[in-house]
Amino acid sequence: MSPSTDSHSTATVSGKTRRAHHTVRKARRVAHAQNQRLTQDILAAGLERQAALALEHAALTDAEIAAWLKDLHARLDLIQQHPEQNLGHIEEQLARATQEPLRLLAQRAAQRKSNATPCRCRECQVELHDQKRVSRTVHSRFGPLTIWRPYGFCPRCEQWHFPADYVLGLQKKAPASPYLQEISALLVTKMPPQQAQAVAARLGLDLSRCFLHDEAHRQGLRAQAARTQSLAQLDTWESLQRAGPPEGPPSAPFTLVIEIDAWNIRERDHWGQTATLRAQGQDLSRWHWVYVGTVFRLDHRGQTTGLRPIISQRGYVATRLGIEALMRQLYREALARGLGQAERVLVLADGAVWIWNALGDRFPQAQQRLDLWHVDEHLWEVAHDLYGRGTPEARTWVEPLLQAVRNDQSGHVIQTLTQLQPRLQDALQKKIQTQIAYFQNNENRMKYKAVIDARQACQDGTATNAQRDLAQQPLGTGAIESTCRQYQVRFKRTGQFWTQTGDEALMCLETYWRNDRWSVLYPHAQPSPAILN
Repeated sequence: MSPSTDSHSTATVSGKTRRAHHTVRKARRVAHAQNQRLTQDILAAGLERQAALALEHAALTDAEIAAWLKDLHARLDLIQQHPEQNLGHIEEQLARATQEPLRLLAQRAAQRKSNATPCRCRECQVELHDQKRVSRTVHSRFGPLTIWRPYGFCPRCEQWHFPADYVLGLQKKAPASPYLQEISALLVTKMPPQQAQAVAARLGLDLSRCFLHDEAHRQGLRAQAARTQSLAQLDTWESLQRAGPPEGPPSAPFTLVIEIDAWNIRERDHWGQTATLRAQGQDLSRWHWVYVGTVFRLDHRGQTTGLRPIISQRGYVATRLGIEALMRQLYREALARGLGQAERVLVLADGAVWIWNALGDRFPQAQQRLDLWHVDEHLWEVAHDLYGRGTPEARTWVEPLLQAVRNDQSGHVIQTLTQLQPRLQDALQKKIQTQIAYFQNNENRMKYKAVIDARQACQDGTATNAQRDLAQQPLGTGAIESTCRQYQVRFKRTGQFWTQTGDEALMCLETYWRNDRWSVLYPHAQPSPAILN
């Protein structure tokens, strides 16, 4: 080896050694800095913990109040320098200025409540062992709140517990305060998460689309659990009695009206697997039934000053879980609306066989009535098949039959259709046979004359008290049609797909809102305004 070559090799080795030492020294400096930061964080956390545990009052210091007032005045003075800014700008700045002081107050008030919470098992009421303190940060309407809570181990139930979390309304792993839980649930039941995010931002809440989606779903599962617990009351007679209205027996006899229907929702439970599953021979139906019911007292049905029909109080039921789930929930809602005190029960529907079959177990004594407007549609369908849509001949043929239905002469309609059938072509004969079966199956449910006569007597001023009550009975299913449309506004949008778990969770939340039981899920909330038609 030549001297020049040996020198170059030595220099190369020396350079690699220096670089290696440099890398080691750099790593040591980084590790030392990290340890210093960790030590500082531990010390800061210790000081924060001591300050939190020593907190006796939820208040702002004089320095904090002075700083807040200074910032507030600066914001308002700036607005005065801009003539184009209006009251809306003042409101915006006031809301922003108060954000941090309110956050501090909320955090300290929550900490004070945590400090006052005994470290006991909520179930067993025994003193928890191995008690410690740990912090938890949650999002609130004012910003992040860090709260130190006691926790310990229960020797009886063999679980770790955070008693303060229960007192503060913070479920396990819940990222948000009860208020933000409620707002997330309310916004997403009314609009898609993308729109909810924009609305929340205008309310001063920095909530992401994913947060709103996930939190609303979690709240929907909570609502389903609460609903299941409520329905469990139906399993014993004693609880069944407690499920009735708390105000006691009514002062006057009343009729309870129940209307039932169903509509389709589009679901997709196999994202990305559609082609594969269909190739395997599976029939993947995208449209599924949502079963809906509404309950109201007849004396809660009236008119606005503009003569628009309105129901002041009523109950809602909506579920994707099948007919039995619908009837169980509807029965529970009927009890809450006075089923046990009602003088009579009236059920209206459009003639679907599953509805009448489902009534036997829950409402065996109810009077059943077929929606008059659906009856008219069936007769008009026959008239259009015979004479063409919109023709004078169709109207001439159908009007006597419509009048016969209103005179409780459904037998005449059946006879007319039966005599007509043999004279028609095969395809039309099958259609007519379907209509004959419809009228035969519902003949006992087509009793309209007494209500129509009572309404006429009211117009003439000759009605008795009984007729005035009878005149209030509905002949159609307008209330349930309205209920279906109200749910469809959120759940049946163009291009929208659901999963069964997702739509059921949100529908359960929406039903709690509509039934004015929102405070059952969120005790801090005032009862929501009554939802009318």
